Amino acid sequence: MKKSFILLTISMFAFFYYPMKTKAQSEKVWFSIKDGMEKGDLMSKIENNTTTFLTACNEAILKNKKPNFPSDILGKNSKTQVLAFWDTSPMYSSKEFISEKCVQKSSGGYQVRNIPVVFPGAPEDNQEQEIVINYTTDGKIDDIVISVSETRYRELLEEYSTLEDFNRREIIIGFIENFRTAYNRKDLKYIESVFSDHALIITGKVVKVAQTKDAAVNVLLGKEKIVYITHTKKEYMTSLKNTFTRNKYIDIAFEDIEVMRHPKNDKLYGVTLKQKWGSSTYNDTGYLFLMVDFKDEAWPLIHVRTWQPDKVDGRDLQKDELFQLNDFNIQNL
Repeated sequence: MKKSFILLTISMFAFFYYPMKTKAQSEKVWFSIKDGMEKGDLMSKIENNTTTFLTACNEAILKNKKPNFPSDILGKNSKTQVLAFWDTSPMYSSKEFISEKCVQKSSGGYQVRNIPVVFPGAPEDNQEQEIVINYTTDGKIDDIVISVSETRYRELLEEYSTLEDFNRREIIIGFIENFRTAYNRKDLKYIESVFSDHALIITGKVVKVAQTKDAAVNVLLGKEKIVYITHTKKEYMTSLKNTFTRNKYIDIAFEDIEVMRHPKNDKLYGVTLKQKWGSSTYNDTGYLFLMVDFKDEAWPLIHVRTWQPDKVDGRDLQKDELFQLNDFNIQNL
């Protein structure tokens, strides 16, 4: 019995210490561009840099070490961000051959979407995701973000009303992907920079309702209700810093993304989405609303952020119960 226990302990240790060895089957990953660029030196450079990057990720997982990204594949100021991403969200490619379209961004540089990866530290049902790699004008890796689903990406762009609206939707999707990824890599500096100094931040939490002696009244009141608390930007950032410190990893997923332009102020957009928060200490699911201001299109700002739990009193929150653009006074914006 004692021998069996020792063998079981060793087996469990091996499983937790080498969680990836059975999944990242190959160290080498080959990437090629299938559309969007003419063949040439720049195309070859993007292909080679991406191949080198993904191969380094797989090698790191297989050998249980930090990745060695050659400096010449990364942009001038990119290494810190890429390593910060890896520290909180180690990943590997489960595919040996990847071929995707490369597009030129309106803001400059290039982008490849739909690169499938696995995040072993994420909750089990959210480990398989896709990333976006952005490149500098000379083909070096500039940044990595976790992408929204390709289907929803296309749908959001197809809902445009004008060319200006289309361009802003494209920027919003990139903004959402950067915003989400900043939480995963615990990037307080970036998160702080995208909130306006006077941002309104509202957090809802479910509390129990005190029951009365009247059963009919209790039915009307329900057993739970949502209480909303407002925070200043400073209070929110302090709380977020403590959350990042307490948790070894943060994994956020966005679903059911909706984008709406304000009917009177075409520089304001509302973004509603379902957020799944996973971390070392707790998990939750709720609805996030962001009011984004495009006065400076090069750097959109969040004026309002709200979070609501997805359920109350045993039922799902309905769409008309979620925060919307018209719930806020925008005269001073």
